[in-house]
Amino acid sequence: MSAWILLYAACSGDVTPCEGGGEPVDSACPETTSSTEDSDSGDTSTIDSRDPALPPLAPEPEPLTFPETVGNLTIAVRTADTTYAGTDDNTLSLCLNETACWSLDVEDVDDFRVGELDVHHFEELALPRASVDRVELRSIDGQDQWRPECLSVQFDGQPVYCADGLSELKFGIEDDELSSWTDPEGLHLGCSSCYERAVTHGPMLGALEPHLARIWIRSEATRRLGLRLALTSDALETEGVVAWQDPSPERDYTAVFEVPGLTPDTLYHAAVEVNGLLDGTSTTSFVTPPLEGTRGDTTFSFGSCTRDDDQPIFDEIAADDPDLFLFVGDNHYANTEDLNSLRWFYRWGLEVPERAALLRDTVTLATWDDHDFVGNNTDGTDSGGETALRAFTEYWAHRSYGTEEAPGVFHTYSWRDLDFFLVDDRTYRGIEDSLLGEAQTTWLLDALEASTATFKFIVCGSQWTPDGSSDSWAAFPDARAALMQGLVDRGIDGVVLMSGDVHRSEFLWRENPGGHDLLELTSSPLANTNAGCTSPEGQLFCHDDGNYYVRVDLSTDGDDPWFVASIVDEAGNDLDSVIVHRTELDLP
Repeated sequence: MSAWILLYAACSGDVTPCEGGGEPVDSACPETTSSTEDSDSGDTSTIDSRDPALPPLAPEPEPLTFPETVGNLTIAVRTADTTYAGTDDNTLSLCLNETACWSLDVEDVDDFRVGELDVHHFEELALPRASVDRVELRSIDGQDQWRPECLSVQFDGQPVYCADGLSELKFGIEDDELSSWTDPEGLHLGCSSCYERAVTHGPMLGALEPHLARIWIRSEATRRLGLRLALTSDALETEGVVAWQDPSPERDYTAVFEVPGLTPDTLYHAAVEVNGLLDGTSTTSFVTPPLEGTRGDTTFSFGSCTRDDDQPIFDEIAADDPDLFLFVGDNHYANTEDLNSLRWFYRWGLEVPERAALLRDTVTLATWDDHDFVGNNTDGTDSGGETALRAFTEYWAHRSYGTEEAPGVFHTYSWRDLDFFLVDDRTYRGIEDSLLGEAQTTWLLDALEASTATFKFIVCGSQWTPDGSSDSWAAFPDARAALMQGLVDRGIDGVVLMSGDVHRSEFLWRENPGGHDLLELTSSPLANTNAGCTSPEGQLFCHDDGNYYVRVDLSTDGDDPWFVASIVDEAGNDLDSVIVHRTELDLP
């Protein structure tokens, strides 16, 4: 039995060998440094020796426990990495007794591809563990040969079965192929996981604040995860845990560590431990933002439309070392309201090496557009919005998601003296003859009016054009005019518009009668095909022959703060730039 399995048995809550009732396992329950005074010895050296820039250690939670009746079932299957092993044609299922069977089909995904892993979640089952008498794979109407490599099962997040080295099994309809296979060992842990490591995706930096960090992570099962924080990377080996998480199947095993008590403008190093053991591959470092309102220099980048499997442009974005990066919609192309399929596409995006590397070390925010909502040109009148929002909240680490009365992906974020207002252009689109809906529009104008930021960036997946396609603000002229007039009536200046969607990158000045003209920065695509440039009024320049992102370099500590916005191609070349001073964005 592997060390990982022994460790899980020791510390997962299945048994508690370090507290009696079982054999001790080496390193299974390592000592945890306490942040409080030792009640026996009165030793306060741990408290006294901790740097004041570090947050307090978190008390260890109760051991993990799992119910006897299974509510959530997770099945992971890795297809063998051999020629002709994959298929998307066979009807495959897994059975835990004669009648309790679940289809292994990610609805809107070309699943069971060679060498790839598929995850299936089933909820609200009420399956008694005592009723499980087998682990059986069934293939019905197999039109193509399929070979598995690994199969795992979790009950409410607890690993109960894992078997690898299964590639000799051939499923199909030919005489030498199987229609059914039952593991003779039944439920057992013959491997740790079908993933290579317990932390499958991340870490990813979310919405950092001057005194608080948000670090996103995903595991392959419900494991006891701890976050260590240190001021040097070497100190991670000895630091204790400042936040705990037990990822659950209800969130596809994603979780966000929230760590308060940090010091602004300070470098921190972070690492994840799994069941008490440090995972040396799950590390990141970050600098907390300066206090809100602090003037100075900032660089951020943004883009939209990532469909291709290869996304080298993220290496070029990382080379700029931006303070933050924003996804502005069509961040994947699931085009579905199926939850397992949406999750598959989010995991796919984080498995792109260049993309994962950028998100690991760069504050990342997002809004969505149609393709990562529920489908091309969809809006709030289409079904599936609640499911799309559920998946979105699982895979980003924002401070908030809409409001209590108006759920959605809209939220604000501050960095120095910059405010970002990321709006939701899908949930309420087409309702009340509006793109944002009444509640979100009021929220946006109220938040803009309350902002004292030097620059205020409004981020929307759709272009702000008054004369564009039916999938832009042009489809809602009255709502657009009312929002623009609201900026004037409330005396809101310093506004810059951001957008994506159109598969070309362009900068334009949008006329706003009664107020100042508004600069719109459109960044698209990051990894997709192009659409041709048009020549609308106010256009400064446009590029439609490659993949692009937009970089914005700002300086706000002078008498007239300014920024330079540049369109950058995937080779890192600055193609065109515009310089804008704050006084150009003042109201008349």
